[in-house]
Amino acid sequence: MKKICFILSCLFITLSCSSFNVRKSLLNPVYVTNTNKVSLMPVNAIKDSVENYQMFEGRFADSSFSSLLYLCADNTRIDVLMLNEFGLEMGWIGYDGITAELNSSVFPKNLKCEYIILDLQNVYADSVLLKNHYENAGLLFEEMFMNEKKYRYIKKKNTVIEEIIISKEQILIKNFLRNYEYKLTICE
Repeated sequence: MKKICFILSCLFITLSCSSFNVRKSLLNPVYVTNTNKVSLMPVNAIKDSVENYQMFEGRFADSSFSSLLYLCADNTRIDVLMLNEFGLEMGWIGYDGITAELNSSVFPKNLKCEYIILDLQNVYADSVLLKNHYENAGLLFEEMFMNEKKYRYIKKKNTVIEEIIISKEQILIKNFLRNYEYKLTICE
């Protein structure tokens, strides 16, 4: 797992000089609401390593696109490689705990990579850590299980800001405040 993540990281660095729109930051806060912000969690918030291909289908306000993703997330970093239908790179997202990078022209220009990384942490990070993380920002994190699915909610009082539905084969993320959603289907 670490060897593949290292190889992907080297590939990302090598390809960073391509014609994509590279956006790198020293970790901007994520405004979950207009007044409540959180920082990204440390990379070690993801306890169980994830390494798989996923079909991404996303809608951001009026635009939508789909892509095959290769996700590699563990307690040292999060890397996402986006591929087109021919298997060619369309971009990548990386987070090492210090910086976050987005190298793609398919995402909206105003979308900060921290928002995508936080969504991935909302899916894969430990629920106790997420609960504490959001409580420190004045928000609620709830998790429940029903019909072999895991439901995670981020709320401000009784208003759902984000809903995450996780099943064995699919993840659905809906952000009601920011008007985006995406579906990740695990490829076997």
